[in-house]
Amino acid sequence: MKIYNSLLVVLCIGLFFASCGKNTIDYGDIEKITDQPLLKINYASAYADDRFVVISFNGKRVTTRIQCRTPFPGGGYNTRGDVRADYLTATPGPVEIKVALPYKVDIGLDSLELYKTTINIEKGKRYVAHITDTAAFTKTIVTEENFLMPDSGYAVYRFINLMPNVPAIDLYYGTSATDHTADRLVAGNIQYQKISDYFRLNRYSARTWKIRPAGAALTTATILASYTSANTLQNQRTYMIYALGYSGITTAARKPYVSFFNIR
Repeated sequence: MKIYNSLLVVLCIGLFFASCGKNTIDYGDIEKITDQPLLKINYASAYADDRFVVISFNGKRVTTRIQCRTPFPGGGYNTRGDVRADYLTATPGPVEIKVALPYKVDIGLDSLELYKTTINIEKGKRYVAHITDTAAFTKTIVTEENFLMPDSGYAVYRFINLMPNVPAIDLYYGTSATDHTADRLVAGNIQYQKISDYFRLNRYSARTWKIRPAGAALTTATILASYTSANTLQNQRTYMIYALGYSGITTAARKPYVSFFNIR
């Protein structure tokens, strides 16, 4: 009887491990993210035809078909896409960034190369590559990002000027789109392709964001673009604010915008 019981225990143990093996899911090769650089694309090249493009790193496509005003991955507020604070992984060292038109029926190949540049990134760091202007004037500005969490009750911001025909911009926030007496300057005289210092705001105050040419009077006529959303003041978030488009143009594809995306 003792021998029988021992055999039964061994059999049960064998069946248990066999069943565990059958339920194991193979997810393929898994690479743990430790000190890999993280990189987000902020695509702000405002072509008149509002074209779809694809972006590659070192010859490998890393985006879906996207349009201007698209941070990828993740999107943002007053942008195209969702609002996830996601990033792409990349290999430390030189990264060739290429923007291309896909074929009308996308077969995974590039139809026409629009722009190409190479940036250098370091392990363990987080970056955003801001792509602005069009054709031969296309440029990339790389910003290094900080993932530190602000104190509870606050959000942290930086502002970058990606408007090719506005030499410098003032960023304000106020109580409404039409009342300018309470407009507060939060980033002043930010030149084209330049980024502001970090600034912190209380998240409980609903605000309308406005961009004006640097030094312009606080009137409706001087506003290049405005945006109102409580989502831009969420607790303990870090945001990138950016101005894009062209002053004086009114078509949706190329007009000025002030937009936001999540850094963390």
